[in-house]
Amino acid sequence: MNYKQHYHRIRRVVKYSILVFFVRLFITTLRFFPRIWVEKVFGFFASIAFYVVAKERRRTIATLSLIYGTSHSRREIQAMGREVFVNQAYNFADYICTLHWKTRQQFEAMIDFVGEENLRREYDKGQGVISLMMHTGSWELSAIMPPVMGYETTAVSKALSNPRLNDLIVAARESRGMKNISRGKSYDKLVECIRKGECMIIMIDQDTKVKGVFVDFFGRKAYTPDGAARLALETHAPVVPMYMQRIAGHRHRFTILPAIPLVETGDRDHDLLVNTQNYTRQIENIIREIPSQWVWMHRRWKTTPDDVERYLEAKKKKLTST
Repeated sequence: MNYKQHYHRIRRVVKYSILVFFVRLFITTLRFFPRIWVEKVFGFFASIAFYVVAKERRRTIATLSLIYGTSHSRREIQAMGREVFVNQAYNFADYICTLHWKTRQQFEAMIDFVGEENLRREYDKGQGVISLMMHTGSWELSAIMPPVMGYETTAVSKALSNPRLNDLIVAARESRGMKNISRGKSYDKLVECIRKGECMIIMIDQDTKVKGVFVDFFGRKAYTPDGAARLALETHAPVVPMYMQRIAGHRHRFTILPAIPLVETGDRDHDLLVNTQNYTRQIENIIREIPSQWVWMHRRWKTTPDDVERYLEAKKKKLTST
């Protein structure tokens, strides 16, 4: 390592350490204020941010217009976009204010639990449960609900570029009983956890750089991770949808739906496609019920079939040249 590389490494470590210090200080400070008050302050600044952060606002409005442009006026879409920003701010406020909460009893102060019998019925079979979640409501809180409720749970997530901040978030999850696996070459670990009878948290409602298939999502083909379907076909663990929803009175509702039947014909590619479509259809139905609580600033239809074809062709050339 030369001097320049050594300098940049030290600088990065110092920068990350300072950032994490102020994040911890910010989190600790907020504990001295009522959660609802913090929500209102965050919501106020989110309303301002909607007009200031032009890039994210344009992306949110463009995505909403793509789906609701024929059924909603421009003013209605604008209002929906602002509500998306405010809801995300509320969710972040609740996440920060409850980082020190560990038990179900504490979370029941602001969360109603609905449909737990659907999870209990599948979990007690001992074959594991694939907990299909989505980025609706306070999705970071939804991911920790199964372990908080007393179910052995593992989640897979992409590590942040700031390792110290990543460690902070992972530690918060683990303090509630969740085990964390970094995204990457982790498939065998996921299978192992499911076969131990655990809940496995998976989200497939975003366009990410993982194996996937194109399925219909709001009437448009969207590149969708097929990991949930792969795991279900290999382990025969039930796929149980569950999601968080913000409701009146500064409360949340965590809803667990019945397991989605597995389609298994013996044609692997067909089954991956059909099951991923079924999971995505359920996700879409939920988002349609609470549209302003989903992350519309995400570029959900970013990847096209041409992108995938170019990627596979480049990969093929690379393999043949080595």
